[in-house]
Amino acid sequence: MPDRLIISDLEAQCRIGVFEWERAQPQPIWIDLELPIDAARAAERESVEDTVDYARLVQAVKRVAEERTYRLMETLAEAVAQAVVQEFAPRVSVRVKKRALPGIAYAAVEVERVGQRRARVARRRVRGRVGRR
Repeated sequence: MPDRLIISDLEAQCRIGVFEWERAQPQPIWIDLELPIDAARAAERESVEDTVDYARLVQAVKRVAEERTYRLMETLAEAVAQAVVQEFAPRVSVRVKKRALPGIAYAAVEVERVGQRRARVARRRVRGRVGRR
């Protein structure tokens, strides 16, 4: 099983909603993240340089959520995913949750993304190995 870093219920204040009145004031949203890490390497070296710096990751995700206005949770989830794959990990699963309707705990959107640049490099490596056979 691959090693994973899991961040649960990261809370941010976000201007988000289809209706203008929803975006008038920041409202709480919660973000869950799951991304691959090499826990064995980090544990062996006891070095944050060999894993994801949780503090930097949380700060970057909160910045994405709080510095813009979003109409859809899908747009926010996509923006968070792109920020993570560009700076922190080759792939990520992002779940954005918000209280949306009376009678439900929350509504959520979940996306999984793989960084394009990293994916291209991985494909080139695989092709190189296959071509040498």
